[in-house]
Amino acid sequence: MKKIVLSALAAILVILSFSVAIAQDVQKVTVTVGDISKEKQFLEPKEITVKPGKVEFTLVNKGEVNHNITIKPKDKEMRLARATPGQTVQSEIVELAPGEYDLYCSFTSGGNHREKGMAGKLIVK
Repeated sequence: MKKIVLSALAAILVILSFSVAIAQDVQKVTVTVGDISKEKQFLEPKEITVKPGKVEFTLVNKGEVNHNITIKPKDKEMRLARATPGQTVQSEIVELAPGEYDLYCSFTSGGNHREKGMAGKLIVK
């Protein structure tokens, strides 16, 4: 009986350590967005650097309207997360290859959010 319990505990420890190893492979990035005025909005930080691989984004919306974070690898937009005012949300985990990506809010309600200051760079190297 003692051997069975010890074997079960050992198996649980192996599974837990494997889960932790997988979670550690995911880089986490927080992007904060908001509104300064009707004509000016922000996205911070303006430049983010990560290593190639899995990345999870957290979007914090401190604004008064809906915002999102979008990246543009080559010619295709990839919308990562959308948040209502005051909301914080996580994106799905994405796999990113080396390169420079435009990072911005793609919404255009009330004017083009990207042109109002909600733009930056994501560098994967």
